[in-house]
Amino acid sequence: MALNAAALNAAINGLKAAAPYLSLHSATPDAAGSNQVGSRVAASWGTAANGDIEATDVEFTGLPASGAVVAVGFWSAATSGTFYGYLSLSGDAAANAAGEYTVTSVTLDID
Repeated sequence: MALNAAALNAAINGLKAAAPYLSLHSATPDAAGSNQVGSRVAASWGTAANGDIEATDVEFTGLPASGAVVAVGFWSAATSGTFYGYLSLSGDAAANAAGEYTVTSVTLDID
């Protein structure tokens, strides 16, 4: 039997609790979360649905002006902590001239 939506949601909610912080990366991160730029930001994750969970309009500041942004990472803490991996970003690949960048949508899914 395949896992049902309740099981998938329980699993993704576990990841939501484990990785409440997002980071931006100027190049593809390694297993330790290398190439982070700026500070981590607490994610406002939505409600789990069928093993998916989304955060929208996550705003980052303090980045290098017009610096490269290629991935969003998932962390257990605002500093140090456990790195849980990353997703590559598509579209705009640079912070603006003021060092700001908004991740319009990032979705974790386990199904």
